[in-house]
Amino acid sequence: MFTLPPELACEILQRAWATPMPVRDRRSLISCWLRVSYSWAMAFLEIMGSDVHILDRAFMEYYFQLHRGDSILFKLGKLPQIIDSICHSMTLHISNPSLPSHPCTTEPEAEKLLSDILYRIKLLSALPNLKRLKVLFQNVSCEDVFQYHRLVDFPTQVEQLELEYTFTVPIPHWMIPMPHFFASGSNPSWTLPSVKHLRIKGGFEDLMKTVFVCPKITSFEMDSCLYWDRKSKRDVKDCALIRTLFFQEPVKSGDAVLTYHWWLSHDFALGDITDDENVQYIACKVEEVRSTPDVV
Repeated sequence: MFTLPPELACEILQRAWATPMPVRDRRSLISCWLRVSYSWAMAFLEIMGSDVHILDRAFMEYYFQLHRGDSILFKLGKLPQIIDSICHSMTLHISNPSLPSHPCTTEPEAEKLLSDILYRIKLLSALPNLKRLKVLFQNVSCEDVFQYHRLVDFPTQVEQLELEYTFTVPIPHWMIPMPHFFASGSNPSWTLPSVKHLRIKGGFEDLMKTVFVCPKITSFEMDSCLYWDRKSKRDVKDCALIRTLFFQEPVKSGDAVLTYHWWLSHDFALGDITDDENVQYIACKVEEVRSTPDVV
């Protein structure tokens, strides 16, 4: 029987797992690979365990079942401690089929996955080597993370946070925040204590206020976000525009307010470069920059 060299098999698994794909396809991939053979399943578990994708609530429960060692896959000696220690990156998939036409009177259900898994990690003191967290939101309000304090139990070991928003249906007007210079409501009582690199894609520019809760931030990037164009008096989204802030030292609350004030009132243009005492701003096209390497 023909068999692949272990190094080649691992390379195939790693490349396939790192390829962006719909949740349905990733779920099928997991199901197929765990059934090939025991050795194939073990190799895949190490790859999946290093770069974890939480596809939904049921998969979260399955992942923590693996984490506890409550799986037939561990009966031949594979230790659950390995699953705990090898996780460096986690991606959460949070999706709704549509958007409500009116503000919700109750807490939305799908979005609870984010706060629930962060609470579980904190409760178990799990994943000590987790450095990167990425959340893929589909048809989710950009205000949800603040309105329901989704990040209150944010892991102290995570240094890179990415929030990516996509919408498959028109965004109702009530969900689009009016441009303003200060964060709406009270500042949250929680922080993202170790986040150094923050990236937001596809959301509203008002999410820049996330800088307020990142005391150790060194870089902030907004990619393909919706911002208010003062000339045309309308919301504009340039899918090729990347805007980046670099902080020379830990941001102070006063600096954050001033930066937020400037961010919302600034007319963005390609090639725009601004230097301040503590902040450097750069705007460029997507093809002009290389992808930022993951924190390891």
